[in-house]
Amino acid sequence: MNNPSEQLENITEMITKARDAVYAGTIIDMTKIQGLVQEVCIVIQQNPPADGWEGHDKIISIITNLNLLAEELKNQQKQVEEEAIKKSVPKNQAKT
Repeated sequence: MNNPSEQLENITEMITKARDAVYAGTIIDMTKIQGLVQEVCIVIQQNPPADGWEGHDKIISIITNLNLLAEELKNQQKQVEEEAIKKSVPKNQAKT
């Protein structure tokens, strides 16, 4: 595994790409991001960085972006459900 700082940058890039994909309406797979986050957490727990580590801000940014991604995924799911409902209602019933 790369050092934690490099890995955090990779995770940030992956989250950005995932958010772009969700914005474009693409379904995404979070498995790889989840695995990388878990790896970084294990490495940091096993070898805690010194105070003032530059990775702290990266971690806060990742958390913020994951929260935004979660909200965007909820919105995407809502839109998909709404479209499915619209498609399931016969056109002559939709206007009543």
